[in-house]
Amino acid sequence: MLRSKLYIGMFPVAGLLILVCLYSVYNHANLSRELDRLQVERYGSISQVERLLLAASQLERAVVLKSEGEDELAEVAYERSMPVFVRWFETRPDDAMTPTVRNLVTLANAIFQNSNKVELEHLYPLVEQIDDAGYSSISANNLIIKSTNEVLRQDNRVHFYIVVTAIVVSVILMGIVAYRLSQRILSPIDALTEFAVRIGNGQWDISDYKPSSQDETARLENAFVDMAARIKEYQRLSDKQVARTQRRMEECFNNLPNPVVFLNSARDLAYRNPAATELLGMVSWETSLLPQLSERIEKIFDTGEEIVETDFQETVSVKQKNELRHFLPIFVRVDSEFVDEIECGLVLQDITQLRLSDELKSDMVATVSHEIRTPVTSATMALHMVLEKSLGELTEDQEDMLQTAADDLARLRRLLDHFLEIARLEGQSPRLESVEESPLRIVSAVVDAYSMSAQNKDIQLVSHVEEELPKVQVDLKAIEVGLSNYLSNAIKYSPVGSRIEVYAKKADELIRFGVCDEGPGLSVEESQSVFEKFYRSRRHRKMDGVGLGLSIVKDIALAHDGGVGCIPLNPKGCDFFIELKPCEVA
Repeated sequence: MLRSKLYIGMFPVAGLLILVCLYSVYNHANLSRELDRLQVERYGSISQVERLLLAASQLERAVVLKSEGEDELAEVAYERSMPVFVRWFETRPDDAMTPTVRNLVTLANAIFQNSNKVELEHLYPLVEQIDDAGYSSISANNLIIKSTNEVLRQDNRVHFYIVVTAIVVSVILMGIVAYRLSQRILSPIDALTEFAVRIGNGQWDISDYKPSSQDETARLENAFVDMAARIKEYQRLSDKQVARTQRRMEECFNNLPNPVVFLNSARDLAYRNPAATELLGMVSWETSLLPQLSERIEKIFDTGEEIVETDFQETVSVKQKNELRHFLPIFVRVDSEFVDEIECGLVLQDITQLRLSDELKSDMVATVSHEIRTPVTSATMALHMVLEKSLGELTEDQEDMLQTAADDLARLRRLLDHFLEIARLEGQSPRLESVEESPLRIVSAVVDAYSMSAQNKDIQLVSHVEEELPKVQVDLKAIEVGLSNYLSNAIKYSPVGSRIEVYAKKADELIRFGVCDEGPGLSVEESQSVFEKFYRSRRHRKMDGVGLGLSIVKDIALAHDGGVGCIPLNPKGCDFFIELKPCEVA
């Protein structure tokens, strides 16, 4: 309906503009025809008369020259003027000047063609008559041109006024139509805008809204009302879901046995659950907990990286009711588009009992391993004495069985050594007998210890130490145990005739000790898990071992504030390494 009204309102304007255009075309065509006629008739007549006057003047000169005896020049002037007279007789035979012109031409022909005597007294009057008649004709034509131009100018002025008036009327009509249509369109839009503002302010009830028209805008209004109703329903369901989620979170936090706190961007406590409230009622956040957590809290706010501690060395310890409690913190960041609304969430997992159990486990493992080690050593010595036939000769079967038992006891002894080393390194403060030692001395000691084992397997064992490496602060026995575990594994898994390199070199600001072999190697995924306790690659599980050697190397490196790593080599083999700080930057 609104579209129909728009078309109906625009028809008069469009029709008027079309009439103006047709009128302008018609007047332009008439003006062009009048100008063409004026140019052809009047300006052509003037031009022809001017040529006739010029020809008459030339003919008069020719006659004068003839009378003076200049026959040759006279003939030339005569020949030049005659075509103009011929053309005049052809185009204007009925003109008032034609008889006089014919007499002049007859007189000239008699002189030049019949050789009559030149009589100038008859010539001059004819030329004067032609001049007077010609000038009169030119003046008359000029008057006609002037009057015609004035008429055309008047018509053009009238045409201009008509076009301007039509344009003004069209503009007025367009304004009226636009105003009426704008009122039709803007009235419902204004009403929609008012209700949109109300919806933006949270007033979802627009049941009092009534469509203001019955045309196309009514569909827009109805669609708006329907959209508002759906948004209202969605908002109700969303609020209900948010409230339900909030209640769930509050129930979880309130019933969680671990303390949970949230810090705002000003590092103030914004929320605490009942467990946190109970804890902070006994210990001070500012003096007991915050100093142990501030560095990691700042890291959360700066980087947004979540921190989930898994190492007992990262626990937070507080004294509560004469009891030392241990908490393992978990940090998360609650992001927001506004910096001042970012928060840090902190969950303190109470691992007091778990830590006590772990310490008890470590003590028990160390005690049991130490107690078992003594009889194992005695049994090993007894078996060696029997195998050396100090107590008498042995049959071949007896010797094989005793050798198998001795090998099993040796493997058991190595396992007990691993357990003892793990228990020592997992202590709260591992006792390290640190000394300054050169990398060359460390590498040489390990290579010398295993040169015979490599030679027995026909493996080429080489070492490479970069020159002028600084010394490192290490527990010499512990670091040699770590490199020995690397080297013994390399010899165990490398094929006969392969090559193993033990090296020490500079790696950025650290000193890297490593072992490169040509064994079967590991995948990238396996290299990331190989330092976990009791981990063994699926391809190597048939080989002797329990998966503790590399975890011991990791504990040794961590005890020295260093790190470990494994790089799979192409096409085969691995590069296992320990990185330590040099003495200059320790």
